[in-house]
Amino acid sequence: MKKIITLFFLVTCLTFAIPNFETLGWGFTIDAIKGFYPKVESEFTTSNDVTKYNYYPKDTNMGKIVFYLVDNQLYKIVTTFDTTKVRSADVEGLFKDYSDKWGEPSSTPFEENYDTFSIRGNEHTWIVGSTYISFIGQDYFDNNNNLTDSKLMVEYGLIDPTKRETKSSLNNLILDKK
Repeated sequence: MKKIITLFFLVTCLTFAIPNFETLGWGFTIDAIKGFYPKVESEFTTSNDVTKYNYYPKDTNMGKIVFYLVDNQLYKIVTTFDTTKVRSADVEGLFKDYSDKWGEPSSTPFEENYDTFSIRGNEHTWIVGSTYISFIGQDYFDNNNNLTDSKLMVEYGLIDPTKRETKSSLNNLILDKK
């Protein structure tokens, strides 16, 4: 019986492992995540269904890792890089590593305009098994078109398996991406 339980656990972990977060799997609870990231902090959200937990890694070029859970099950991870530590060469190297591992991404430029600022950037997305990985660069501009801030993020999310089976377009494969 122990062998069957161990085999089930291994198959489940390997099947649902998340690229770059191999110790975690989609559907993990916050208690399981705390086993690997004990210093996660709860963050207030306006949604009753979604809970967010922040982790602030030490001695890396990442500023924050955010774990998103629905019904206490992990469905998305967003890493935000510390702009005071990450350099252009780091970004280029990361993009090259991802492209070497997973092939050419689907790339989409975007622009969002608001009353007092605008956001422009690019999103590059790879599909890896049951996971989408989006490399997102955002530049923030004021009304005078002055650059006020930049962000670099990598988002990992669970793909809706029912849409995956129907070979929907890339945007339709992704579970509640925002």
